[in-house]
Amino acid sequence: MWKPTGVSLNSLAPGGKIGVDLADRTLLLVRLGATVHALDGICTHEGGILANGELHGLRIICPEHQANFDVTSGTVLADPDGIEPPTGTIGPLTRYPTRVVGGMVEVDLPYRLAPWTRSRAGGDPGPPATP
Repeated sequence: MWKPTGVSLNSLAPGGKIGVDLADRTLLLVRLGATVHALDGICTHEGGILANGELHGLRIICPEHQANFDVTSGTVLADPDGIEPPTGTIGPLTRYPTRVVGGMVEVDLPYRLAPWTRSRAGGDPGPPATP
């Protein structure tokens, strides 16, 4: 379901980033050229706010423990403390489709989010264990 972010394309400069709260999610919007990428805005390690991190090209670095993610895919590029290659100790970021309508950025979010896909910053334990 497409949701307006309240962010205009003109307000997000190429190479810029901004955090937005949308439908009980914290998202990170990153503009690379004419394309806006939307990802979960909370680090999968310990809940760092990625909008407060550093953006280096395609790489966003969490301000808490320096986990690195690719903003075009959500792939983990480095584990916490910048350890490369990643060892699989943290999960990737979910990426969401974007579009621009009337100069405003919209994000396509699932109609209903499973409880374990919500931000883990609040202590959400993740998906239920399977026997």
